This record gives sequence, structure tokens and C-alpha cells, in this order.
Amino acid sequence: MTKIPLAVLGLAALLAVPAKAAGVDCTRPADDWQRTICADPTLTALEAEVAATFAGMQGIPWRRGLRERHETAIAVLRRDAAQDPEAIRRGLQARLAALREENAWFSTHGLEEAPERRLRTTCLALPTLEDAAAQRRPCRVAEFRILGTVDGRRFAHALYEYTPDPTGELPHETAILVFSAGQPGEWTVEIAERLTHASCMRPVIARHGEETLLFLPCEETGTAGSQIPQLYRRAGPPSFRRWEDMDPRAWQSGLERHLPPAMDVFSEPRFDPERLTAAFRLIRHTDPPCCPTGGIAEARLALEGGRLVLRGVVIRPAR
Repeated sequence: MTKIPLAVLGLAALLAVPAKAAGVDCTRPADDWQRTICADPTLTALEAEVAATFAGMQGIPWRRGLRERHETAIAVLRRDAAQDPEAIRRGLQARLAALREENAWFSTHGLEEAPERRLRTTCLALPTLEDAAAQRRPCRVAEFRILGTVDGRRFAHALYEYTPDPTGELPHETAILVFSAGQPGEWTVEIAERLTHASCMRPVIARHGEETLLFLPCEETGTAGSQIPQLYRRAGPPSFRRWEDMDPRAWQSGLERHLPPAMDVFSEPRFDPERLTAAFRLIRHTDPPCCPTGGIAEARLALEGGRLVLRGVVIRPAR
């Protein structure tokens, strides 16, 4: 099983517990695809190695998109290979090679402890959902700043800008990274997000009693400017604290019950991690789509059991 060497990354083993390898259970194959694999011991072993490699790579916050990439690739393989043992073998071998290549990005391109002088001037190599050409595109460090101190550790962030593609075939990309201080003058990557068609601003550290939040304020480029909310909370035992991914939209499930009659949400809620609020515009059922008159609403939020929950909504009249 291939794993990221935690010593290389400068992270403790408690950073994340890898998910159990969810390979094919040959005592109860679920379909013809699984029965084809289970009929060949070499295919069974190969599929188990792919599953174990994938499981060993999960759980690190800056591996966002890994599950999506892997599940999409396996779905395509199942569709294209059907019940052809050799096609399945070739596909699993290719998937294993791809997982190992992604692992190598992090162990050979600087996602270990790195000197601050390097991080201020040189982009670390981050995986992309695009093709190999996007992986090779030039990048510059647009910003590197100290964020503050949490749990006695200093944190910094960097914003990357990738050179626009003159052919227009590659999408606009940006990246946002969060580092924690390691040895004097060196930093360890804790979170790294490479995003397409997006822009990001300086992260926000917000403290609420015993809870500490980290908010990465990114949004889509273009006229709509929809948010790409990325929220983390400080979690773990006192001996080793880490940033744990949160769902920044979890509180919205009960929002409709708090709205005035004959009104709907018109604009995407804008989350304020320091005030624990989210503001949005309201539209009346009788309003034309262009012209909402329902005023501004502010959702009052709270942290409960590691989740954002809705406590109430305050309506401000339209001006």
C-alpha cells in the first residue's frame, strides 16, 4: 500500500485516520463486474491494491477532489471494460499508476517543510482536475502573509496565480494555501486548494469561545460571483490539533421555516465567520425577477457539535 510519508510532510500520524480500503468483497460480489474480478486471483489482488492505495491517500484536507477523481475514473472503467478481464486489468493498472503519480506530487514537489524564502517566491506543485498541460502551466506567488497564532502555532497563507492560457483552452486557475510554522524559518502545508474559474482573498481565522474557525473566502469569477465556501474548524486532542473540514451550508436546511410568508431567498447567503452570520436578499412572490423588494435578511448562526446551525433570522426592511 502506497502512503504519503508523514515524516516527509511534517505532519503527525494523527492528522487523519485513513478510511478503510473499500475493495471488492469476493465473499459477496455485487454484480458481474465484481464477479469477473473475483474469478481471477490476480485481478482480485490488483483491485485490492488500488482500493488500499486510494484509502491511504484520503483524509488530508488539501486532497480535495481526490474522491471525485477516483470515483469518476472507476465509473468510466466499469462502463468501458464491462466484463472483459484484460480490459479491467489494464484499467486498474492505469488507475494505480495515476494514484501513485498523484501521491508523488506531494512527496517530491515541496509539500513537506519548506523554507519561508522559497514559499514567498516559488509555487508548490498542486494537482489539477485539468490535463497535463495545466499541470505544467507557469505560476507565481501573488501573496504570502502571516495569518496569526492558533494553539500556540503560527499560521501563514499564500495565494497563487496561474498564467492565463493564450489559446484559451485551459481555464483560469488560482490556488490558496495555509501553512503552519515548523522549524524556525520553515513552514508545513496544512491546506492547499487549486481552483478553476475562481479568485480568493486572505483567509480569516475567527475565534468563538473554545472553537476556532478558518474560512477561505473564494468565489467564482464572472458576473454571478457565486461563493466557493471552504470552512474548517480546529479539532483533535490537545496533543495534536488539526483543521477539520466543515460544511459551511449545513445551516441552510431549515432556513425556509424562518422566512416571512410569501418570501424566498433571492441571493446567495454571504457568510461572516467572525460574526457567525450570513446575509442575503429576499424577494417577494409578487416581485418581478429583476427587482427584489423583500429587504435584507441576516441569519444568526451558532456552532453546535462541530456543525453550523441556524438560531434565527433577522429581517431588515428594504430601503
